[in-house]
Amino acid sequence: MKKIVSMLCVCVLSLSLFGCSKPENNVELKKNVSCQLLDVLTITNDTDNSTYYYYLASVENKGKKPYDTKNLIYTVTDDNEKDISVIDKYQSTPSYIINKGQNTYIYGYIGFPNNDQKNLGLSFNNKKQFLPFKAFDIRKASDKNVKDSKDTKYTFFEDDTLQIGVDASKASYVYENGETVLKNIKITYKNKTDSRIIVPYLTPSATLEGVDLSNKYDFANMDEIKSHDFTTNGMAPKTQSFKADVTGYVLYFLDKKQTVNTEIEFHFEKAAPDFTDKSTKPFVVHMNSKAFGKSNTFKIGRVTK
Repeated sequence: MKKIVSMLCVCVLSLSLFGCSKPENNVELKKNVSCQLLDVLTITNDTDNSTYYYYLASVENKGKKPYDTKNLIYTVTDDNEKDISVIDKYQSTPSYIINKGQNTYIYGYIGFPNNDQKNLGLSFNNKKQFLPFKAFDIRKASDKNVKDSKDTKYTFFEDDTLQIGVDASKASYVYENGETVLKNIKITYKNKTDSRIIVPYLTPSATLEGVDLSNKYDFANMDEIKSHDFTTNGMAPKTQSFKADVTGYVLYFLDKKQTVNTEIEFHFEKAAPDFTDKSTKPFVVHMNSKAFGKSNTFKIGRVTK
């Protein structure tokens, strides 16, 4: 009788271990074409009670025929079962032909107004394949690791895996091709780990308190604007707030121990600083992150010679 009881206990233990095993981190999209998670990151914003999931996955073709990513249709779902309330989402699927032995990456994020999601993952081919995020060791980050700063050079975020720094200490501006361009502003992303990781990139924005040049003659450079008299009937020029068009590039991921400097430019069409106002800092720059629920702001003044 004792032997029977012992064997039953072993069977129960084996079943328990099997039930708790991690799901496979791989789904077959079609024969010899598979998708595998490379990194998953959750960002918890305790202030706003929101949660963002960032994901990076590899699509690999081991077959003889090319695979066109236009056939790669996927969504983020909660266990393939229920609708989910979303406050923000983005997904990048490159238009790409994957030949034999090649691969490409898919990147994206999805944000929720709470942390009630139980089993999120990538759903492919009209829910025929499901790759749960919990098949990967999910990294975690928090808004508590974000520094509030008004300096032009500071660390925006840092934890054990990633550092995000901002440097506008050497910012400058020019007037060219009909617009004021604020440049030499850098965002630095540093991977501290030995693995490829996702980057929850920042989305900068800026405004310029200045003068409208749309009805003025064409200026060749900033020196001509400085020397121009914008007064009307002895009155100082009217200043307005102009929003910038932002150029640069976003960074989806970093390889192990990699550091990347991304340079950002802000373009203000037909606008320039008001050089008659000696006291203001006309450029207001915002470093925004919806996931962290933060927007650090600093000001940049005119360069005087």
